[in-house]
Amino acid sequence: MYLIRHGQALAGSEDLDPGLAAIGHRQALATADALAGMRVARLVVSPLRRTRETANPIAQAFGVAAELREEVAEVFAPDMPAEERVAMIGPFMAGRWGEQPDDLRAWRRRVVDTLIQLGLETAAQGGDLVVVSHYIAIGVAIGEALGDDRVVPVPMANCAITTIEAGHGGLTLVEACAVGHLPEDLVTGAGGAQLRPR
Repeated sequence: MYLIRHGQALAGSEDLDPGLAAIGHRQALATADALAGMRVARLVVSPLRRTRETANPIAQAFGVAAELREEVAEVFAPDMPAEERVAMIGPFMAGRWGEQPDDLRAWRRRVVDTLIQLGLETAAQGGDLVVVSHYIAIGVAIGEALGDDRVVPVPMANCAITTIEAGHGGLTLVEACAVGHLPEDLVTGAGGAQLRPR
């Protein structure tokens, strides 16, 4: 499966569910082009606007409909007040899942279980799964595959592609946060850090 972080969202928007900035749309197009050789049979997308807009070029390129799934949405509710989100996001992202309250740990487990189920179902159909999601949800998959309890196990740029295999034994990381498909001027967010398992 290919897990794709959404493109860069509109910055400074009062909108609780912003769409993509102009550069985010260019990132999304470059990412769809990068998937051209894949056998995309299924496209699963967070319901938020920035992920749906990132998924649009992929859906068009492969003739697949985007399946909206809450299980791969952002960890925080989109209607959370901005000041509350700002106050908690830093400590949360610097933390570990074992330190989080029960509801957040349950959210993490649901992400992992959903990705394994979707990956197995799509593999049984003989195709590849693309999931367009968010920093924390993709970080959950990477952390699960690596046995890393950190909320943010690796930096992740906008439209970075993480490749993971799902099996009955769990998730196996192939490549995390690849940005080689993006021209340098389209790499935004956490930069170009990549992790290749040994």
